[in-house]
Amino acid sequence: MTENRMKLEYIDVDQIRPNPFQPREQFEKESLQELSESIKHGGIIQPIVVRKHGANYEIIAGERRWRATRMANVKTIPAVVKDVVENRILLESLVENLHRLDLSDRERENAVHDLWEKRKTLGVEQKANFAQLLGTTVDRVDNDLEAWDFRHKEKDATAVASASTYVIKESKGLEPAVRRRIIEKVDADEIKARDVYVVSKVVKKASESVKRELLKPKSHITPKMAETIVEKLPSKEDQEEVLKEAVQLRLTEDEVTARVHDIKRSREEGKEAFVERQFVVQGQWLIDKVRNPSNELLSINPDALNELNAKQKEEMLTLLTRLQNRIGELLRKLGNVKVLDT
Repeated sequence: MTENRMKLEYIDVDQIRPNPFQPREQFEKESLQELSESIKHGGIIQPIVVRKHGANYEIIAGERRWRATRMANVKTIPAVVKDVVENRILLESLVENLHRLDLSDRERENAVHDLWEKRKTLGVEQKANFAQLLGTTVDRVDNDLEAWDFRHKEKDATAVASASTYVIKESKGLEPAVRRRIIEKVDADEIKARDVYVVSKVVKKASESVKRELLKPKSHITPKMAETIVEKLPSKEDQEEVLKEAVQLRLTEDEVTARVHDIKRSREEGKEAFVERQFVVQGQWLIDKVRNPSNELLSINPDALNELNAKQKEEMLTLLTRLQNRIGELLRKLGNVKVLDT
């Protein structure tokens, strides 16, 4: 039998052995049980792939189906028998699984790495030929190899172990500690995997304050906010001003965009950039920088007051009481206006 020759047989499940080069590391018990019930009632739709090994057979692809068949107490299983030489078993198994998207990211990375290390026995040395052999792209091979390397360097980081290849790839080029932090935030669902590219881009350009705030656990600053601040405001001073407002006032993404737009317009017109929103810093209301005090007073964020200490709350109460008294005087001067004491 040549390597390209195949035939279909029904083989006793007890004559079949698992593949020692199987790329898959885990088989979920629940899904195996579901597949077993399906096989018990409807049979096997897709045959497994095996090779002759002495008096028995060795699985090339389809170990999950074989396990489920045994669980269902079915005695025989349809199998395509291929003649595959020893040094190509992992390659065959990997390609079969890749075509069915049947591997986790980590399993695929491990298999690609093992094959790349044995590339000479497969008769290839260039990544282009290697990728062609796997039926994939050079970029995908590079991503898998780099992710494998990063995981093994960060083997004590739990979040890295469970991260997707995509997340690891998109954080490439950053310092290891920063990559770990981004991956931890993805793992904690504080950053979406699709936003890692934006986060990585921002971190490379942002001021230390923006970077630190973005990577902080449970930060109010979203990737979109950080991107808007960093991409639209070249001045580090302006970036940090908007960052401070966004954090203290709990601004929304739209409000951050509006604030950035206002600063850009002021800079283009050669004017001082007014603080459009009122905010609290160490118990002080920055009224001297507010363009419209009456409007801004109404937009004060009550949550910001909860973060003040006792002394700061007292100072704030004094300030607001003075404002209340002044407003009362003005209302009385208007006449025919009843002022209610509170």
